[in-house]
Amino acid sequence: MIFSNKIFFLIISKIFVISIVYFYFEKIKVQQIVLEDTYYLLEKNTSQEQILNQLKLKKINIKYFNWRIISLIRSDPFVPKAGEYLITKNSSIKDIQDIFQNGKTIVRQFKLIEGTTSYDLKKSLLENQYLSGKIKSLKEGIYKPDTYYFKYGYPRNKLLKRMRLAQDKILNNIWRYKPKNFILKNKQELLILASIIQREASSLNDSRLVASVFINRLENNMKLQSDVTLAYGFNTNGQKITKNMLKSDNRFNTYYHKGLPPTPISYPGENSLNSLKFIKKTNFFYFVSNGKGEHRFSETYKLHKENIKLWKNNIAKD
Repeated sequence: MIFSNKIFFLIISKIFVISIVYFYFEKIKVQQIVLEDTYYLLEKNTSQEQILNQLKLKKINIKYFNWRIISLIRSDPFVPKAGEYLITKNSSIKDIQDIFQNGKTIVRQFKLIEGTTSYDLKKSLLENQYLSGKIKSLKEGIYKPDTYYFKYGYPRNKLLKRMRLAQDKILNNIWRYKPKNFILKNKQELLILASIIQREASSLNDSRLVASVFINRLENNMKLQSDVTLAYGFNTNGQKITKNMLKSDNRFNTYYHKGLPPTPISYPGENSLNSLKFIKKTNFFYFVSNGKGEHRFSETYKLHKENIKLWKNNIAKD
């Protein structure tokens, strides 16, 4: 009888211990230990002990024993993946291990704005701390303005390659529909003209009309006379153009040189590029700002001068 009582006591004791251990594991598995959303960069070959030390510096305190226990009782072996993570508020140890295990890293974005230049692009790429690698001097026009998504450490050169392929795709599509006897000789000239239109106009409709003016001028062997090309050549804005600049032989001075400038002057977006697809036929040779973000167009220089007066009157009123 005494022997049976001992066995019974041992069984009850084991059940009690197992129950305590079980409830302890369950508690630490779901216990919320993260006080606020926390960004964490997990580098390659970081040991689990190093992970806990780094998390502690970010005010996420986890006992090594608890961390190891949770990792050992997982259904699959715990192998954390390197990357940048957002550990959300109220996460548990299991939650943290799950995002490391599944590689749920942060997806960041880089935006190339329409009309910016290679100088702007290079500066933005180098200042972006989430990208990696060096870049050389960049060409104008060849990258597509858009929003691009990437993960921490993504190489800058790979991002540029994606941006160039995207721009090439649009160029190829537009070139496919070029009219017969097109005044533009190749896709590079198409890109150059689109980059000028980008700096001159904003909406698609306005871009198409501006494109028609430039096409008409090229077809009639007239100078483009574009302020934005001159401003680019002198690295200034259109409001600071002087008479001396207008008379200069700067390569981008389309008041002095006939035809297109030697290179694009910006990264044109889809509106500017599409303005050269199915060219809008007009008899316009001139345009000037209407003071409201678009332009007034005219067929003759006489009408153009009247439109200039209207523009100056608007400026005076403002």
